[in-house]
Amino acid sequence: MNSMESDKFLFTFLYLCFLYLSFLPGGSIAGTVSTAGSLTPTIGGSVDFSCTYTLGSGDTVYPGSISWQVKTGSGPEDFTNIASFSPPGRSDSNSFTDFADDYKNRSELFNVTAIGAYSYVVVMRVNEVMCSDEKHYRCSVLFINAGSGSITETKESSLTVRAPAEQPYDIPVPVPDNIEETMDVTLSCTANVGKPPGQIRWWRYRHGIRAPQEMTGVSSTTPPLQEGMCVYNVTSTVTYRMTKDDDQSVWRCFVDNELLTMPDRDKPNQESKRVNVFFKVNVPIIRKLPDTGADSQYSVGSSLTFTCQADGNPTPGIHPNKTVNRYQWTFKASPNDNVTELSSIKGTLTLTNLQETDTGTYTCTAFNGFNGNFFNASRDQILQVVKSTTTTTPTTTRIPSHTPTTTPIASHTIDTTASSETFTTQERSGNILVCKHSYI
Repeated sequence: MNSMESDKFLFTFLYLCFLYLSFLPGGSIAGTVSTAGSLTPTIGGSVDFSCTYTLGSGDTVYPGSISWQVKTGSGPEDFTNIASFSPPGRSDSNSFTDFADDYKNRSELFNVTAIGAYSYVVVMRVNEVMCSDEKHYRCSVLFINAGSGSITETKESSLTVRAPAEQPYDIPVPVPDNIEETMDVTLSCTANVGKPPGQIRWWRYRHGIRAPQEMTGVSSTTPPLQEGMCVYNVTSTVTYRMTKDDDQSVWRCFVDNELLTMPDRDKPNQESKRVNVFFKVNVPIIRKLPDTGADSQYSVGSSLTFTCQADGNPTPGIHPNKTVNRYQWTFKASPNDNVTELSSIKGTLTLTNLQETDTGTYTCTAFNGFNGNFFNASRDQILQVVKSTTTTTPTTTRIPSHTPTTTPIASHTIDTTASSETFTTQERSGNILVCKHSYI
């Protein structure tokens, strides 16, 4: 056999050996290990560290040669055993190592179970997951083969702990606190936004409106992720130019991250106290009772009530300082007359027994003031008082030229208990019917 034929024979022999070994019990030439590359439990929950190993041709796994390890150094092989396992059918029990003090009181080691002819599952369950559990782990299996010796196969899994956002630490406080309309006001809110870091959002509830309005243009920062850290405190600030419509509004900051699945209204939050916004009085509204229409014409002797109301903060007539925050009613009979101040109560003016001399212009002026500034606004109401008129229709009575004879034809019973009654009798005089009225 020459050299070329010898090499060809050797190649064929080795190839057949490879095929033979591939189909030996075990199904593969060397043992393998597999596990999830990453795990993301929630803090306080539980997590299963699970790996699968498959025996190769002629492989054997002995008690204590299956383990879960945790990374303890910066080098690629700086892992330390925390739990060891025995393969199925062995009397040796699973156990924690001395290095597993952080795990043994809250972890479970399950028996290795077969999931096929040559594959097995190894599970370590850690309960009450803590942020400090966020490390790199690996499953390690030592395969012993009589023909090829021993080989250790490993697979790594990284653990990232998730944490829900928490209620903000303090209620939002507006700065400055002495607020006037058109003033820029800042509110701040600080909260742990959880992991992965979420965000702080803002709602404004205006007085008398149930639906909130979400505020935009809010400034905040998102911190970078750090291994072993589950608390990420973020401060969010909103700056807003106040209007009179924001008086008595409530501002809510609430936290949001991917772990909070409830409606926005139920997410952890803090609300400000009602925000007081000072604003000057508006032009008053005047109401009349009774209301006779646009001409405001009333009869002599009648009565009338004017009610004046103006929007402002402080509110005229209600704020304790009624020297500044008040209503005033005045009267002028004609444009050239002097102004007469009238007595009223909290903007209500009552006029009784009206006379023609009460005709003229009535003016309500609303006053308020804050922070050393004073404001007023007025509205006029014209009143006309007129005499009532009564229309009388004349009657004609026919007097007969002769004296007729009379025959009563009807009568009515009189109620003598009345203080004044009228009754009528009808008498016929010839061809003329005469009605007589009597009074008692």
